[in-house]
Amino acid sequence: MDWKPPLLLLALAPALAAAGPQHDEGIAWRAIPGGDFRSSVRFEEAAGTLPVASYALMERPVSNAQFAAFLARQPRWRRDRAPSLFSSPGYLGHWAQADAPGAAIDPHAPVVHVTWYAADAYCREQGARLPTFLEWEYAAAAGPARRDARGDRGWRMRQVDDGTPRAMDAQADSPANAYGVRGLHGAYWEWSADFASLLGEGDRRGQDDGDNLRYCGATALAFSDPGDYGVVKRFVLLSALQPRDTLGNLGFRCARSQP
Repeated sequence: MDWKPPLLLLALAPALAAAGPQHDEGIAWRAIPGGDFRSSVRFEEAAGTLPVASYALMERPVSNAQFAAFLARQPRWRRDRAPSLFSSPGYLGHWAQADAPGAAIDPHAPVVHVTWYAADAYCREQGARLPTFLEWEYAAAAGPARRDARGDRGWRMRQVDDGTPRAMDAQADSPANAYGVRGLHGAYWEWSADFASLLGEGDRRGQDDGDNLRYCGATALAFSDPGDYGVVKRFVLLSALQPRDTLGNLGFRCARSQP
């Protein structure tokens, strides 16, 4: 997948990042101290071990209420006004109105059916950005008591239900991980800033047969640790998406770089 942001979006990015006041809307941010991290993805740069700089991550995914407040301030991102280049028929198609989810949808639940473009715009308005996949993986490696719980087989086996209502973090009152972040192994997938570069058309993860990487089973071969189910499933899903795509269990949260 060789998608790149349109030139218009790139031209607007500095203005979007700096424009207007930030609207935290009760968002809680959790500091994630950086460090060296052995990724389950077989990155080419360092055989899976990469430095992660310190950053901050939203404690919870962006909610329907928070996204509706964003649309009130930025009506250009309503489903009936968003440019077709950045939108799709599925964008917020389950909401009762173009600018409100309606009474049938939990306002505190994560917003879904949101394109990558809209998620990126929301984070920019917060003076933030979407996290990279590596940043998401780094935070998601933490269990309730340890910052890297991947050695706990029982904890990892529970991740087979990620992205479903049976996920271990699916409930709003599920315990936070060691960083104070909630829902990383919940019922919803999450956009990453660099989703489009996770898999390419050819050999981007050291595999001889690029065509095999188009399929879920073969994609697992691109991992140093295929047993890291939460990472494998998200990697496979995100690598298959286009920025205008939406899913009923795909939301997002924002990150902030630390000085």
